[in-house]
Amino acid sequence: MRNIVKTNKFTKDIKKLSINVQKDAFKKAHKLSFNIFENDLKIKKLVGYSGNYRVVVLKDYRMIFSYDTEKIYLLRILHRKDIYRKLS
Repeated sequence: MRNIVKTNKFTKDIKKLSINVQKDAFKKAHKLSFNIFENDLKIKKLVGYSGNYRVVVLKDYRMIFSYDTEKIYLLRILHRKDIYRKLS
């Protein structure tokens, strides 16, 4: 099991979202901590962003993360229309 580390940007992003999105994001992050590539999470590697991946949260939201052997880094969570423009 990997530890979950939330970035400052992720923390700011998630505070602005509805409680339903927050709950689903927590569930997905918990699943990620046990198995990064669990089939029902439908993880995709982001093209052009080395080592970054995305997971769908409640259909219209995307959670961007990276990982190493011990930790999962939650980078951003935003609506799908905004997330890819705001990655840095």
